[in-house]
Amino acid sequence: MGATSSWRSPPTNERLTVARIAAVKGLVGALKIEPLTDFPERLSSGAEVYLEGDVEPRRIAEANWVGRVPTLRLEGVSTREDAAALVGRYLELPARELPEGSYYWHQLEGLHVVDAAGEEVGELVEVFRAGENEVYRVVGEHGELLIPALRSVVREIDLAAGRMVVEYDVEEVR
Repeated sequence: MGATSSWRSPPTNERLTVARIAAVKGLVGALKIEPLTDFPERLSSGAEVYLEGDVEPRRIAEANWVGRVPTLRLEGVSTREDAAALVGRYLELPARELPEGSYYWHQLEGLHVVDAAGEEVGELVEVFRAGENEVYRVVGEHGELLIPALRSVVREIDLAAGRMVVEYDVEEVR
């Protein structure tokens, strides 16, 4: 089982959500962000990002990763009021190719999940982080299962077939 990336990927391979603008910091338009990517280095000074829904990118004028909450300043955002208007919006970047065996979350959502014996488990409806680990929420006729995204549990992912094969002890994942 490979790694997965991007917290809240939209259903496209063009751009992926990489951060949420959480709050304003200071008077000159700095933005506190919640990173939602496995590649935070892409959010550095000089990089271009897209505000969700925007066609044109904006350049990151300054990125500060010191402290608990990272902050960014975007070109064209120079006042507290400008920054406040962006709170709650998402920052996006073009998708990049992942290594073999790694997937974006949106690629996994909707997969048909079966156990090692080929028995129906359900549909993978959500991927989320629980601490340092990712979890797959699978809903089927027997209810909801939370399956850890571990190599020892996820035996096969076949995007072309729309299928994931898992091997687990039901009592461990309920």
